[in-house]
Amino acid sequence: MNRVAEPLVDSLRQRIAYDGTRTPVKSALFLLVCLAWLLPGLVGHDPWKTDEALAMGAVSGMLRSGDWAVPYIAGEPYLDRAPLFFWVAAAFAKALGGWLALHDAARLASGFFMAITMAGVHVAACALHGPRAGRIAVLLLIGCLGLLIRAHEMSTDLAGLAGVATGVAGLALAARRPWTGGALFGVGMGSAFLGDGLIPALLVALLALVLPVFGSAWRSRTYALAVAGGLAIAAAFAGIWPVVLSSRDPALAANWLGVALATRWAGGASRGDLGDLAYFTRILPWYAWPALPLAAWTVWKARRNLAGRLDLRLPLVASALFLAVLSLLAEAREANAMPLLVPLVLLGVAELDSLPRGAASALDWFGVTTFSLVALLLWAGFVAAMTGNPGPLAAWLQREVPGFEYPFRFIPFSLAVLLTCIWVVVVARSLRTTRRAVVNWSAGITMVWMLTMMLGLPVIDQARSYRGLVNRVAGEIGASPCTLGVGVGDAQRALLDYFAGLRVLPPGHRDAGRCRTLLAQATRGELPAFDATGWQESWRGSRPGDRSEAFVLFRRTR
Repeated sequence: MNRVAEPLVDSLRQRIAYDGTRTPVKSALFLLVCLAWLLPGLVGHDPWKTDEALAMGAVSGMLRSGDWAVPYIAGEPYLDRAPLFFWVAAAFAKALGGWLALHDAARLASGFFMAITMAGVHVAACALHGPRAGRIAVLLLIGCLGLLIRAHEMSTDLAGLAGVATGVAGLALAARRPWTGGALFGVGMGSAFLGDGLIPALLVALLALVLPVFGSAWRSRTYALAVAGGLAIAAAFAGIWPVVLSSRDPALAANWLGVALATRWAGGASRGDLGDLAYFTRILPWYAWPALPLAAWTVWKARRNLAGRLDLRLPLVASALFLAVLSLLAEAREANAMPLLVPLVLLGVAELDSLPRGAASALDWFGVTTFSLVALLLWAGFVAAMTGNPGPLAAWLQREVPGFEYPFRFIPFSLAVLLTCIWVVVVARSLRTTRRAVVNWSAGITMVWMLTMMLGLPVIDQARSYRGLVNRVAGEIGASPCTLGVGVGDAQRALLDYFAGLRVLPPGHRDAGRCRTLLAQATRGELPAFDATGWQESWRGSRPGDRSEAFVLFRRTR
């Protein structure tokens, strides 16, 4: 037998031991899990609100106008978000738009930034805990419940997360490999600012400044030079676009800088209050599961020697610092908690091998049982959508998505069957080790995600897409010279423009007198306040199953 093939055959014949060693089978399974987690959900569906709609609006605006310096949504400058994600998404859309739907090509930017995040976590884990920690840290990251959906949406938050992960990796390397560490720190901090504004960049910068307080390894001349070089790189990287924007339009540049530097307290209490200070602490138990309990185990295990554990100082300091900064400055929204996952994962893998067998078995059993039941439910939903049985489940689907006929898709169906079989084999063929709990959890959440995308995506897209509603609105408006918009959100404006080329004007617009139609967005049946004199309702519609939001069209009567 070929000597190159012998290790692979031996690995296939034996049960898999997740012990941190590398074998061809374990390397293949690692790549399979990462790709099966990362790729499904990036293509095959329309932009959904809110972040996806805004991102796609900005991307389509860049591609139509050819102006990448100023993002536009429906013809108006949009500077509420930093531009890095829009640039990368527009580049993917321009390069691959001929082969994929424009929004699918743009959404590949989400996979790009998540791949950078995974690479950053891998590098940081290896730098802190050795090469055996790299792959298990990545698996622990993708197993976190709060990351799953956000990682597959078009969102500037992903660019900020990638910058934080890259910056943390640079700081983990800075004391020993200053050139590499400083470069990664600088690029990470700069891209965090250009990707998602002040707060992600501030997390990385503050971490670099406070680390010397907690360890002599970061009080060296080497580390100081790495940080100084990184700050110079960050300033150059993050400063290019503001300079270009300022040369184009100083007022727009000032507007963007104000938004980019804003915190949750900007404008008084409009974006937050004291009750939100504990928001991130409240959501972490489920959002960072299972990284949070494993991080707690690490702290407990090392409690008598925390001062001597250099490998724990960076993730410990980063976890506390990130939680404090986010609680004080960031808006209370789930996506803003993503940077917290990076240090918690690095902390969680440090003592994974010492996790008591009983605790590891409990986590393993919980994960296998939970994801197996969810997989059975997804398969039952697929059968109900195709056959009408079981009746109660089929009736529920019809209530949620009225009139939808489920299409059978052979390739997604085959992939769903294949992945389900691989999941069963992986669980059955692995030896009982402490790492198996994390591997099975990550493989399980990956299987559930892929089944959801392979089997359930048509139903989800039918419920969440605005395409049908926008086309109906455009058909009702007809040849009206222009349309006023009242209460129409930025996300809805972006989708009206993207799907139908329909741009609604604010009531105070200089061309308002020419408009024969007015589109209002009703929330839970209530219209926004406006002067309805001279307007008569002519049409009302919503997405299938959407009971909270509707478009109402008025026509001018005089």
